[in-house]
Amino acid sequence: MKTIHVKLIVAAVCLLLGLAMWWAVKSIKPEGPKRQVAKISILPDTPPPPPPPKEEKKPEPPKEEPKQVMREEQPKQVEAPKPAESIKMEGAAGDGPSAFAAGSVAKDYAGGTPTMGASGPAGTPADRAQERFYANTARQLLQGEIERHLKADAEALTATFSIWLDKDGAIQRFELSPSGNDGNDTALRAALDETRRQFKLPPPPALALSQPMRFRLSVRPQA
Repeated sequence: MKTIHVKLIVAAVCLLLGLAMWWAVKSIKPEGPKRQVAKISILPDTPPPPPPPKEEKKPEPPKEEPKQVMREEQPKQVEAPKPAESIKMEGAAGDGPSAFAAGSVAKDYAGGTPTMGASGPAGTPADRAQERFYANTARQLLQGEIERHLKADAEALTATFSIWLDKDGAIQRFELSPSGNDGNDTALRAALDETRRQFKLPPPPALALSQPMRFRLSVRPQA
């Protein structure tokens, strides 16, 4: 029995010595290189690059406007006024100065204001305008008076005559141009004579009125 115990003790001691030697050798032996473990790190998403800067439009250089060439306007030629139509009467015009032209009367006078005097109105434009206004007024008044004094059986007539006025507008005298029809001339002469005796025109303008005043009127007796 003792032999078995001794063997067991010897075996245990040998085992312990083997373990001690293994430990000593392991402690002395340098450790092998450690295995490096690769680390994978997840990076955050990269933000998109900033947008490119906007290109600022450069202001366009001012356009040079074409220079306007100043053209000198040629002065318009003023047309000379047409000569006034002459007032005609049947037969000869007479030897003295007269506003009536000799010749045959083919139509009623289509001109402007009846002419006063041999050379027409004189003075300033205002004076001439005043005389024209007076002549038109006298024409209307005389036409009404002559028609009032014509006999009822008279037909439509054309009276061409001249009158001379006083300063107060009274008719001094008149001259009737013959029409070639004695009956018509007699009726017109009687009507003009009644007008001269019973009617008075407004006083003429203060400016010396060129006389005589000449008229050509179409008249017919009033009903």
